[in-house]
Amino acid sequence: MTGQVERLLGDAFRTRWYAGLRAALSVGIPLRIGGSAGRASWGALASIGSFAGFYGANTPYRHRIRLVAWVGVALAVVVPLGGLCASRAWLSVALAGVVAGIASFVCLALRVPPPREYLIVLAVLAASGIPASPAVAVRECALVAGGALIGILVTMAPALGPRRTIPQARALTRAWAAVGDVLSAAGTPEADSARRQAVASVADAREALRQARITGDDPQRRSLAAAEVVLTSALSVSIEASAPVDPSWAQAARRLAAAAGRAPEQGAGTAVGQPADLPGLRWALKAARSILQRGLDSAEDGTELDRRGAAERLREALSPTGIVVPAAARIAVAVAVAAGVGRILGLDHSYWVGLTAAASLQAGNITLLLHRSLNRLAGTVVGVALAWAVFTLHPVVIVVALVAVLAQFLGEVLIRAAYGLGIVFVSILALSIYDLAVPSAQIGSAVGARVQDTAIGAAVVIVLRLVLWPRATGAAMPQVQAQTLTAVAALYRSRWLGAGRVADLQAPQRRLQERLLHLQAISEDARADQIIGAPPAREEQVTLAIDELAILALGVPFGRPRPPQPDAEALVGRLDQFAAALQNGSPPAAAEQGIELPGYPRTQAAAHLLASAIG
Repeated sequence: MTGQVERLLGDAFRTRWYAGLRAALSVGIPLRIGGSAGRASWGALASIGSFAGFYGANTPYRHRIRLVAWVGVALAVVVPLGGLCASRAWLSVALAGVVAGIASFVCLALRVPPPREYLIVLAVLAASGIPASPAVAVRECALVAGGALIGILVTMAPALGPRRTIPQARALTRAWAAVGDVLSAAGTPEADSARRQAVASVADAREALRQARITGDDPQRRSLAAAEVVLTSALSVSIEASAPVDPSWAQAARRLAAAAGRAPEQGAGTAVGQPADLPGLRWALKAARSILQRGLDSAEDGTELDRRGAAERLREALSPTGIVVPAAARIAVAVAVAAGVGRILGLDHSYWVGLTAAASLQAGNITLLLHRSLNRLAGTVVGVALAWAVFTLHPVVIVVALVAVLAQFLGEVLIRAAYGLGIVFVSILALSIYDLAVPSAQIGSAVGARVQDTAIGAAVVIVLRLVLWPRATGAAMPQVQAQTLTAVAALYRSRWLGAGRVADLQAPQRRLQERLLHLQAISEDARADQIIGAPPAREEQVTLAIDELAILALGVPFGRPRPPQPDAEALVGRLDQFAAALQNGSPPAAAEQGIELPGYPRTQAAAHLLASAIG
């Protein structure tokens, strides 16, 4: 057990030290400037704006600067608004709820990764604890904007040098590694997990190139296109393998990965010494090598990147059958209620109650929320104890600033690997900034209040999560199942009833990958929301069958003969009927005959399972 913890923490420091350093500099620079100018409270306020630099840490720089700039604008707006509303309890509570709801909706719709809306909610709640006049509010806006500018400069500094392409290069490296793992795990108990991880990693790489706005015959587009070709065949090999395949196939895929971005050596796309040849995989490796050597046939080949803008994604998220609106509404209500409870109880730091609610609701389901809330409470207790040991020594401003910087570094590095341990240092950071922002306050009382308010916030958010739209995720499941099944039918239609060219399959393949990942995420959350009892058996069977059909559709080998056209047409038509039945909540029309698919027994079995589950 100790060894596992050591490896976990070691991996966290090895992979996230740079993110921790960037976060520490973003917070430390405004604190240092404020301390040197004799305005520690101004530096603390500016450090809230520097939180903008924490966003998009692993995204391409072209996307990151837009994201960080918009977050900086949001922080510069909500902090002065929070100060102006602070003197009226009901108004500050309402503002916190509105800001939490809007920020949550936008972040969920645009798929902004953690910290998502949390730091924006933190800013408005913290500001609501210190009333401000209009003149002071203007100064706060300027200070927060200045801090945001520092955060932008720190997070964008690597873009000025050779590191500017590293984010998308790392995503491609992970995608190729995952594709190789599919072949390494074929015929083993880890095969299913490897297939799912590969689909997710390739989708992540595609999103990174979209964010970077890569166009034309770029080496990174070539790399993605080649990886997608090999993925299709690797999935097929993995699905059909009853025993591990020769390791040289995975080695051949990894040699292609090493050659991505340059002309690979001869033979990099072949595997030698095979006891049993895999012609479909050999063809895919050869095709991938050709893409890397000769480039894409046209600007539209290889990677059809998603060009939907932010406005279109926001409109799609407003769908009444989606989960974004209820999730954002839940966060808005929970933050407002928690902040209101803190006000009603007369807590000196009532905004910490609402902040705990916002942090806990970063979890996507009830099970994770319970785990996250308990870890947050435990981490807060330990962090408060350490902070008390520091502040009882009455350190000078520069020491408090250094403690804040160190706590920020450790918190950022550790929080993803060990949430409770990361919260220890987040609590120290919060109390350090509070001590700098309100130097006349009694920090001893704040230390005790932090634990009390966190406990109250955790209790409030757990109750609210259980009563606020607890079945919203499950209610959206039939729609998500229908969308995924429609994408399955579209891919089979293109593969078996169309020309079957690789270029023609790219769009339906990617659409199905996206739908499948969404189905898996929703299914996991719906299952975890069932803290009492189990999900309905029918729903589980439908999801299982659709999941199996999707993987089989993505992994159909190119070398295998198509099924007879009447059988293929019957399958595609039946899948469309099933999708319509799920969409409308009605039973499908009775079939004239059973589903037969010669040469594809697993697809036929999955289709029969789906027909039985839907009824």
